[in-house]
Parts: sequence; C-alpha cells; structure tokens
Amino acid sequence: MNLLITIYQFVLILLVAPFAAGMVKFCKARLQGRKGASPFLPYWTILTLMKKQMVISKSTSWVFRLAPFVVFGTSLFLALTLPIVLVGGALEQYSNFIIVAGVLMLGTIFLIFGGLESASAFGGMGSSREMTIASLVEPTMILVFGALALSTKSSEISQMVSHMNIESTPSVLLSLLALILISLAENARYPVDNPATHLELTMVHEAMILEYSGPYLALMEYASFLKLTLLSTLLVNLIFPVGLLMESSVGLDFVLAPLFFIAKVIFMMAVLALLETSIVKMRFYRIHEFLLVALFLSLGGIILTLVNTIL
Repeated sequence: MNLLITIYQFVLILLVAPFAAGMVKFCKARLQGRKGASPFLPYWTILTLMKKQMVISKSTSWVFRLAPFVVFGTSLFLALTLPIVLVGGALEQYSNFIIVAGVLMLGTIFLIFGGLESASAFGGMGSSREMTIASLVEPTMILVFGALALSTKSSEISQMVSHMNIESTPSVLLSLLALILISLAENARYPVDNPATHLELTMVHEAMILEYSGPYLALMEYASFLKLTLLSTLLVNLIFPVGLLMESSVGLDFVLAPLFFIAKVIFMMAVLALLETSIVKMRFYRIHEFLLVALFLSLGGIILTLVNTIL
C-alpha cells in the first residue's frame, strides 16, 4: 500500500511541477499590469523541446550528455522521498536530511560540470558563480535540517513534518527563515539569480544550460520545475502540515490531498511572484552577504534548539 501511495505522490508531482513554474510567471505578469502567458505554457515548452534536434559542441565529452540525466534523476529521487503529498511512504528511510543534502549537491555538481564541458565563456562563468553560491547554500541546509532533527528527534524529513510543532518549539523559526532564504538560492530565484535573463553580467543558472538544446534542455528545465515545486511545498508542510496522506488514509483523502497540494503550490508561487516583483536582483559580489545571513540564522536556530533541548 505504501508503495502505491508513493507512486501516487510521484505522478502527482510530475504533473503539477510545470504548472508551478508557469504560475510564477503568470502571477508576476498580473502584478506588473500585464496579461501574461498561460500558467500551462511550460507543458507545451517541454513538449516542444522534446521534439527539437540537439546541437552539441564537438568539445564536449560524455559528461555533457550525462549531466541532464543526473540532474533530472536527483529531482526524481526527491519527488519519491520527500513528504510532499505523503508522510511515511515506502522510501521514507531515504528522506534522511544528510542523504537529501547529498543528492541536491550531486545535482548541482553535474550541473556545474555540464556548464564547464561546453568550453564556452558563459558556461564557465555560470559554473564558477554556482560553485561560490553552493559553498554557502549546502552547509546552511545541513544546519537547518540539523536543528529540525534535534527539535523533532528524527533525522528523516518525513518524520520532521509529522512531529513539527512550531508553537511548542519557537526556536525553529530561525531555521525555517534560513530555509526560505536558501530555497531562493537553490532555485536560482531573486535576489540571488534572475531565471528570466540571458544577460551575461547577471545570469548564473541560465549560463550553465545555455549550450543545451532539445531533449537535454527539456530535462534540465523539468528538473528546475521539480526542485521549485518540491522545496516550496516542503516549506509549507513544515510550517502547516495539512492535507497530507498517511498510512491510515481512506478514499476521500486521496481526492482531497491533490487539492491541498495544488492550493499550496498556487499560494507559494503567488508569494514568490510578489517577492520577485517587490525586490531586485543583488549584484553577484553582494550575494555572499545574503547567504551569510541565512548561515547565521541557521546557526542561531541550531544553538537555540540545543539550549532548548538541554533545558
């Protein structure tokens, strides 16, 4: 039964992820006084890219061809293990925060390799910038989930969602705030990166995938859709865990769970669009200040959690 529910969550996330990316653009357009494209446009974008012919530089090796599959595969792994629609699935033991952080880092590493392999100036520049950002994002993520693990007495993110109680442990608020900041960086959103630009002075993520085309580019784009959906919904579930499926769920729960999931996605994408409409992208040499704020918040969160645990 757990395996079937896990597959149910997996398929649901795959279906909703492109809508989440389209919803951000749709909400931003409306907030800026424009009509904007349909939130369902990313579905057609993926289908169009899958039909396109790939153009691959002769300077690349097998690493360039492998990178899209690894990046997409890491997102699929997270969709199977993280408590997005389901708590306590068949792969719950793999939701250990160390494993999750390692899988995220693996995807980032191969994304960087893909940017370097093309031997283009833009790819190398984007990869260099991404390595700088990742060096602060990944340690902060481990500290955040370490504090949540101390608070909930479990290293599995699925159990963190089940046992999280912000009212009884307000010390985790700093950790959750840090998680919000690093989620923006992990998804290449404002103020760290602008996902809509191809200006060489500002782009980071787009520079690394600039040489990809056709199905390879579709995999890269889909992986970014999945990561955005997963991290944003996980954040909601940690703060407000409602509408999640469990082992004891009955027939009606399987109807309500997708509705709660879609509602969470729409809410988070609207909030993200409002945030990106209200702020501007930071200069690259100031991004470390933003990430250091997240790092110190996570340190404060884990210290307060330790003190609260000891007392």
